[in-house]
Amino acid sequence: MDACARAGWRGAPAAERVPVADGLSRVTAAPVRARWPVPCSACAAMDGIAIAADSVAALANAPGPAELKASAFTWVDTGDPIPEGLDTVVERERVEPGADGSVLITGPVPSGLHVRAIGEDFPAGQLLIPAGHRLRPVDLAAAAAAGHATLELARVPVVAIIPTGDEVRPAGSSLQPGQVTDSNSLMLAARASESGAQSLVGEVLPDQPDVIAAAVQAAATRADLVLVIAGSSAGRRDHTARVLAGIGRVVVRGVAVRPGHPVLLGYAAVSRDRPGRAGPVVPVIGVPGYPLAAAVIFELFAVPLIAALLGGRPPDRVVQWAQLGCDWASSPDIEDWVPVSLTPAPASRGTGPALVATPGRRGAAAISRHMRADGWWRIPVGQAKFVRGEHIAVHPIPGAL
Repeated sequence: MDACARAGWRGAPAAERVPVADGLSRVTAAPVRARWPVPCSACAAMDGIAIAADSVAALANAPGPAELKASAFTWVDTGDPIPEGLDTVVERERVEPGADGSVLITGPVPSGLHVRAIGEDFPAGQLLIPAGHRLRPVDLAAAAAAGHATLELARVPVVAIIPTGDEVRPAGSSLQPGQVTDSNSLMLAARASESGAQSLVGEVLPDQPDVIAAAVQAAATRADLVLVIAGSSAGRRDHTARVLAGIGRVVVRGVAVRPGHPVLLGYAAVSRDRPGRAGPVVPVIGVPGYPLAAAVIFELFAVPLIAALLGGRPPDRVVQWAQLGCDWASSPDIEDWVPVSLTPAPASRGTGPALVATPGRRGAAAISRHMRADGWWRIPVGQAKFVRGEHIAVHPIPGAL
């Protein structure tokens, strides 16, 4: 991100005005403040009768059910404005109407009962929603209640996904020996959507540098982030590094993380101005082709970039403590991301965490490991050996548990 910024990348693109009704899961580009108090006037919080303070005092001194004449109260429904001079509501269940229009009231009636004051929910000018906040249903309701018909929101970032590989075939294709289905595009596009972005998924490209270069350049004119799937390693048919160096810059080639070590991080230069986009360069990630590696690299690098494009920072990862279900060894010179299944701990495990985390077998190519996992166990650099029963921090996978 620093390298992209030095090349002119601005991060967050232009904002846009969006109807409140269309704002769900969008990110605010500016703070949202109340345009008026809510409620705008004192109003009834219950169905019943509105009475004045002197009537309250009379009720307090009554030895039993107290009678109020029709001139001493007004019938109100929930949400009705409180008539001038009245300040308390007695709920309908405690009011017994009489034939002459009077009522009998049972029980004590504190002054101000069941009345919502002006600005009780929030006063005019109060900050409701900060900038950089992903809008929830309740946020839309609060903004509408406070007088907003539209909101200033970050434009939805566009993520271009370019699958490559002579052996890769579109989903649904019949496969010949040695061919594989392009499942990574589906997974990454869905994860981009969950992160607040829109995806443009291209056709599977052959392992031809000029074809890949043209596709990346074309994608960079339309997108805010480009993902090139496969071709980032050092094999004979891995061309992403050479392609990216020719149309921009390779900033990082390989990171100390497993799975996902052969990732490429860089940017493509854009030859023309792109209105509303984030600058003259577009970040590019060369994503490894193995499914688990693709998933890890997306979380580590694409999610923060999408958050920056939305004007914020990625959400903090949730941590679930668990007991390790078996002995485990990791390489001390690499950050290891291990998919684990979570099951309830047996009573014999004592007073530790209530879950047991069991790592799956190794293998970045096995998409079933990711599908069956309940969370990721992140092992930092420098840690190598773990024993059964040790307490570990697991990042739950949303929707898995």
